[in-house]
Amino acid sequence: MTFKERVHNEIIKGAAVYKAVFIDYEYLIYSKDFKIKPYYIISAAEDNYPHLTGVNILLTAQDFYILSLNGTLLETDFDFLSKYKTEKEVIGSVRRKIQVLSHLSTFFLNRLQAEEDFSKGSVHCSLATADNSLTIGFVDVTVLRPKTLLKRNELNSQNAIDVTLILRRERGTEKFDTVIQGDIKEFSILCPDVFI
Repeated sequence: MTFKERVHNEIIKGAAVYKAVFIDYEYLIYSKDFKIKPYYIISAAEDNYPHLTGVNILLTAQDFYILSLNGTLLETDFDFLSKYKTEKEVIGSVRRKIQVLSHLSTFFLNRLQAEEDFSKGSVHCSLATADNSLTIGFVDVTVLRPKTLLKRNELNSQNAIDVTLILRRERGTEKFDTVIQGDIKEFSILCPDVFI
C-alpha cells in the first residue's frame, strides 16, 4: 500500500470518528485557571475536518468531509502540496496527524490540559487541549472550531493548566446534560444556566 492509499483510508475512517465526536455533540470545557474566558464551548463544523488531516484538498472543505464520511473520497481529491511548505514537510505533518486521528474517539475521556492563546511554530490558536498522545488547537469564532491536530502533548508546560470539567450536549440542544469528567458543583454555581 502506498503512503497516499494509507492516508486516504485513514481519512475515511477518521471522518466517522470526527462525526461521532465533533459533529454529533458540542462540549463545554472549564478550568478555574482560565484567564481569557471562564469556559469555552467547542462546536465543530464539517469544513473543519480537513485541518485535522493536513492534506491539501482539491475540492471544498465540506465536500471533502462528506465524501470522506460516505467513503467515496478519491485519492485525486487531495495532494501534499503547499505554498508554504515543501512536499516532504507536508508529508511528515500528514503522517503525524493520521497516526493520532483515530485517537479522537477517546480524547474527551482522558485527563486534559489546556493552553489559552496557544502557539506552536506557525500555528496560532485561541485554545489548545492535550492529553499525552495528541493536541487539538481551536480557533475562536464565538464557539471553538478545530484548527489543527498535533501528535503528542505540544502545550507549553509553563502555560498549561488542568481542565477541571468537560460537559457535553447533543448538537442542537440548549443545555449541556452530560458530565464527561469533573465535578459540576463549582461550575453550576458560576454558570447555572448552561447545565440541566
